[in-house]
Amino acid sequence: MLPICNICAKTRVLCASCETKLKNEEISEMDVKIAEMMYDFGKGEFGFEKAVDVGDFVVVLTRKEDIGKIIGPGGDNLRKIEESIGKLIKVMGASSAEEMIYTLISPANIVSTSKLYRADGSIMRKIAINKNDADKLKMDIYSIKKIVSNLLHADVEIIIG
Repeated sequence: MLPICNICAKTRVLCASCETKLKNEEISEMDVKIAEMMYDFGKGEFGFEKAVDVGDFVVVLTRKEDIGKIIGPGGDNLRKIEESIGKLIKVMGASSAEEMIYTLISPANIVSTSKLYRADGSIMRKIAINKNDADKLKMDIYSIKKIVSNLLHADVEIIIG
């Protein structure tokens, strides 16, 4: 599944529904561009949930079974996307948002996770990581926070302690 409908990915023209998603920031321009390219590679047979631009690179969040299809034979698909967007891509797969969080943070250990419900109705997620594992993180805290926040559509606080 792609963040935009297959017709939009194929025609490269957003329908009213996909345009609304873009305006409401449910999807990004990066999601649209990568979705169009992925449609060309697989004709809608595989996709991704979200593409998160974290500055130096873009993380593409997908199902585990789609990782190889996104990368393509010999890495061809991935190279074409990287050349098109001008950034390196990291493809990460998981079957749920919770699993994706653990994948992002592993091999560091998560001590706890919690949801805080604010008075305005918004939700904040807190993730505590063992302080002895901080040097095991595969990327910086800012990047992890941005990816998790985009994935969960919530504010995220990561605590090392």
